[in-house]
Amino acid sequence: MKKFLITMALFSHTALSASLPPASEYEVPQLNKPQIRQADILPYLEKVKQNPLFRTEQVGESYLNRPVYRISIGEGPVTVLMWSQMHGDESTATPALFDLINRIDKDQRWRQSWTSQLTLHMIPMLNPDGAELAQRHNAQSIDINRDARDLQTPEGRILMQQAQQLEPDFGFNLHDQSRFYSAGPVAQTATISLLAPAFDEAKSISPIRQRAMQLIGVMKQVGDELIPEKMGRYDDTYAHRAFGDTLAGMNISTILIEAGAYPGDLSRQAARRVTLAMLETSLDSIASKSYLGVDLGPYHDIPMNEREAFRDVIIQDLHVNERHSYRIDIALDLDLPEADRARIKDVGDLSPFYPFFEFDASDWHYQSGKAYALTQPIELTDGRYLELLQEGYSHFEGDAALLNNQSELPVVINHPDTPAQRPQRNDSAVFFMQHKNGRKIAVLNGLLIDLSAAKVLNSYNT
Repeated sequence: MKKFLITMALFSHTALSASLPPASEYEVPQLNKPQIRQADILPYLEKVKQNPLFRTEQVGESYLNRPVYRISIGEGPVTVLMWSQMHGDESTATPALFDLINRIDKDQRWRQSWTSQLTLHMIPMLNPDGAELAQRHNAQSIDINRDARDLQTPEGRILMQQAQQLEPDFGFNLHDQSRFYSAGPVAQTATISLLAPAFDEAKSISPIRQRAMQLIGVMKQVGDELIPEKMGRYDDTYAHRAFGDTLAGMNISTILIEAGAYPGDLSRQAARRVTLAMLETSLDSIASKSYLGVDLGPYHDIPMNEREAFRDVIIQDLHVNERHSYRIDIALDLDLPEADRARIKDVGDLSPFYPFFEFDASDWHYQSGKAYALTQPIELTDGRYLELLQEGYSHFEGDAALLNNQSELPVVINHPDTPAQRPQRNDSAVFFMQHKNGRKIAVLNGLLIDLSAAKVLNSYNT
């Protein structure tokens, strides 16, 4: 059960915006959502099972006995293995794999150009239990990607068994990264990050790892075209427990694709489309061996991504007058994609960070909010709600059934925390800002509402 309820019918799209890369004609419908669960892909899995082009096999079960499938095609001597959603809340690559399957099915000419050279195996959604719970870990609360040595998870054992049985030449490890990554020290989101993971502490470049780096050089061309300046290189610090690093040490040329944020794209369709294009190009290049003509320059030219470079919202230079008078920046974490509990992520000098949405509060000062007790029925029209907000009521407490909400503005009910007299890290993002000329802004679960205009200034987006 959610700790509190926020209802909202009005959204303002004032976040950073950019045109999405074009959709593939083979894009599978109904998978345009931030969180993909097994129920979402089962209809497509059933179609693949009935398709004689593909060999579909259940290769194991999750901890809670959900089936895990491998889909295969091709008869070539070079083996390629792809797997997605090892982390249950990292959904982007799973739709991309079904888009790829759809193209393989529909585009006979393209399919025939490589199936005699390659054998392709795909495991969509390795962690269906985590996907169901929208969490990183599996049902045992174990990070599967840190179980490559101990193999205490059934999902980890499935992946290791497949790697040992199939002995792939190339492995594509498909993940999602935080929306806060930048593509280098710039105000550009890392929509895709790539890596040829290290297989030892020295980060040695063996012929097997070099082959992965060369192929990433080919993939970089796709990113440069579709998401210019929005591609990063992931940290290659060796992690002995991780599957990518472990498989790279098993003579598998391993490629990590981390899908990330794109301006205004909460469900990560930009990263989905680029991932598909990169996988398609990789299959072409592996089959033709064109990657062998690529040196390591393009790989090293990809800027190292920077973790925690972005913030969802930065309120700049807000005046706080409590025991002492001081000015601070406030960063809000909108808790995307569900936005269940937006919070204050950081306070202080936040000039090093890039905001998805920023607000200049140099002429505003902070005010805490108070609760309106629901002890009798109330009809909440826009007019009545604006009156309550102007009076300093930031949220409602009590029996939510007593509130007849007719307002199109955000409403917070049964707030879990008492609003602080001064902004604190990890507090819920519910407070007010008062302008020196008397105007007022309510911050309700991370959304900024100009009360004089009854307008939401930001949105739940990147």
